[in-house]
Amino acid sequence: MGPLVQVRKSVEALNKNMKQFFIIQLIIVFTLSGCSTISEDADGKSNVSKDADFQGTDCILIRTIRDYSPLDKSHLLITGSGKRTYFVTLFWPAYELRHSTSLKFKSRDGQLCPYGGDAIIFGTFSAESVSIRAISRVSAEEKQELLVRYGSIERAEQKPPEPASVKGAEVEELD
Repeated sequence: MGPLVQVRKSVEALNKNMKQFFIIQLIIVFTLSGCSTISEDADGKSNVSKDADFQGTDCILIRTIRDYSPLDKSHLLITGSGKRTYFVTLFWPAYELRHSTSLKFKSRDGQLCPYGGDAIIFGTFSAESVSIRAISRVSAEEKQELLVRYGSIERAEQKPPEPASVKGAEVEELD
């Protein structure tokens, strides 16, 4: 068996391995794409807010920030222009977050993003700087749910529906 035959067998084995590798990649892609569907209720409504983990990569223009509400030591809601609300998760707890009267921002491009070294600075005197883990834009319903989840507001109790009156279902007293 000459060197040419050995090279040919090596090339054939390599082609076979590449085909198997390509098939495995296709299986993985199709499996993962099937896992990324959005679930629905029995009513057909989307469950995005129930399933959302709020680990987004949204950015906020710093000049549009109007207000903020601390939820706990690691989470806050930031309100921007147009009543857009963002849920911000910090990399580590900021102990001055609840008592801080103002926020400062450290950014290179005028946007507050969870990447690129952007940070929020709390406190007037200590200037505690905390990097941002995630920023997710939330809807009004998600904002209310987050406020309830973190104890900022209480969930409004819903009254049970009154039973509908049925004609001909009167109660007769027996003697």
